[in-house]
Amino acid sequence: MKNDSIKILKGLLYVSLALSLFTALVSLGFAITYGFFNTYDLNTDIELLFPITSNTTAVVQFLYSMLLYLGISLIVWLLLKIVASFQNNKFFTKYQIAGFNLLGKLIIWLSIIDSFGSFFMRIIFRSRLELKLEISTFWLFIAIGAFFIVLSKIFEKAYHLKNENDLTI
Repeated sequence: MKNDSIKILKGLLYVSLALSLFTALVSLGFAITYGFFNTYDLNTDIELLFPITSNTTAVVQFLYSMLLYLGISLIVWLLLKIVASFQNNKFFTKYQIAGFNLLGKLIIWLSIIDSFGSFFMRIIFRSRLELKLEISTFWLFIAIGAFFIVLSKIFEKAYHLKNENDLTI
């Protein structure tokens, strides 16, 4: 039963990885199309971070979106590798400790980069300053990243206790 839940989780992570990579490729495709071919009517109702008013804004938005989705893909891939390491019934390994720590740091950095990136792009392309004082997903992702870092510290402590226990037997 335990292996079945890990297989289901791995399957969901593979789907998430495929979707995030697909979205990154679609964003790259739109950026190339807007940047080189100018084939789309810019007077449509497309709006990502802000309304698309020129080819430059379109290219920047789609490249920004592509980079974010590549970051998400990296996070999902790393989580997939950590879950796969649980499948062998090996727990509290150095790989898992380093993986959880890196995963937490990546989530925090991606959240910070996303917040500052959209803040500066709004300043540049809308020519106005917007500050939102609300509880947003930014703090949720910071908390998730911090959770993974704390989890890595717990795994590190368990790793040392496991090694001490193996030496005393």
